[in-house]
Amino acid sequence: MAATKKVTTDTWTRLTQTYHMAQKQCRDALRGSGLTQPQFEVLAQIHGEEGIPLTRIGENLLVTGGNITGIVDRLEKTGLVKRKRDKEDRRIIRAFFTAKGKKVYQQATPAYDRFLKKAFGELSAAEHGRLQKSLDNLRKGE
Repeated sequence: MAATKKVTTDTWTRLTQTYHMAQKQCRDALRGSGLTQPQFEVLAQIHGEEGIPLTRIGENLLVTGGNITGIVDRLEKTGLVKRKRDKEDRRIIRAFFTAKGKKVYQQATPAYDRFLKKAFGELSAAEHGRLQKSLDNLRKGE
């Protein structure tokens, strides 16, 4: 039992260290854009599906609706996104780029892509696949 606990603790420590290191590198990559990582991730969701419902952004990013609302509030205040109610179901609020938002996202993306390439560039395709599978299993609690 003690050996299993040690392995689990060591694994958890490595995972959190890696997470914190990646967070710092991501902040550094986005520094020039004026975006935070959560803001960039929301913009990436909008880029992937213009007019995406705010609830889907939260589901995709695994965060609460309140968190998404706050991030979108700040993005809207800076003129990067706009919200519109769905014409057919007024309960649904959708997020869209403004021209400024699309430009800021496109300017921030190369630095973010360089960060990702640096973070994962040493992994082979097979290692990348195993990492994704392991992370999926961890997320499911398997």
